[in-house]
Amino acid sequence: MTITHEYRLLAAFSYLFWPFSLLLVLTMYKKDRFLRFHGYQALFLGICGTVFYLVGGGLLYIIPFFGVLINKALLIVWFIFTLLLAFRCFQGEKFKIPVIYDLAYGVME
Repeated sequence: MTITHEYRLLAAFSYLFWPFSLLLVLTMYKKDRFLRFHGYQALFLGICGTVFYLVGGGLLYIIPFFGVLINKALLIVWFIFTLLLAFRCFQGEKFKIPVIYDLAYGVME
């Protein structure tokens, strides 16, 4: 089965901008297994990352100076991680993010 360029681009974009993944899981695109798989995985990854950033980032701001540096470093690592996932997805790979896939699997199938 060949995955079209459009579908690879849509799936990759869902990792970079996770609210976009709702388009993949709530519209006609959910019929495609590749888009559904990456849409749900990107959605759960984005929700977990956002909650972690808000809670963890809020707690890190309690620590003067170093908390802000740690928070910014984690944000940079998160950005690089999502770029890597988007790149792999654009290549047409179907990969599982360990904890996130387990959370999304129940809803995915």
